[in-house]
Amino acid sequence: MPLTHLLLALAVVAVWGTNFVVIRLGLDSFAPYTFAALRYTFSFLPLVFFIRKPAISWGKLAAFGVLIGVGQFGLLFWAMRSDISPGLASLVIQSQVFFTIALAAALYRERLRRLQWPAFGLAVAGLAIVASHVSAGAGVTLLGVVLVIGAAISWAAGNLVARAAGRVDALGFMVWSSPFAAVPLW
Repeated sequence: MPLTHLLLALAVVAVWGTNFVVIRLGLDSFAPYTFAALRYTFSFLPLVFFIRKPAISWGKLAAFGVLIGVGQFGLLFWAMRSDISPGLASLVIQSQVFFTIALAAALYRERLRRLQWPAFGLAVAGLAIVASHVSAGAGVTLLGVVLVIGAAISWAAGNLVARAAGRVDALGFMVWSSPFAAVPLW
């Protein structure tokens, strides 16, 4: 792997890792839904006046906005306010991967390949280990884990909506789906 790719990968890891700490700091100043509403309000204003609406239905935009904005980030921010630490939240939210796999299997008849089953089992076991250490003293409550798992399920459903939208301008998709997140969050 070239050095530039390695440095880029490390930069992505650093941004992703610090993102949850920054969210936690923001939650010291804003209520969870207000913070999420601000995120989505500024995702469409003023960009909505400069970015074209993608050629997809309003229904898909609304579904994506509600699932990702309200479901994923609303629940995640609620949990991170006082029920789960940023580091643990960043780990548990990744369970969206196996929820996406499960939903794709149920809705699209996709199947795991033989070598993917051990990885799937390891992910489920990891989540079980996290859940088994739930206590307020450890910076996590059962409510926190449940909320973040709900956020992960919403993210997984949002992934399937994005898949159903097909190949569209990703920036336009985010901008035009954001009002559907902001309004219920406000």
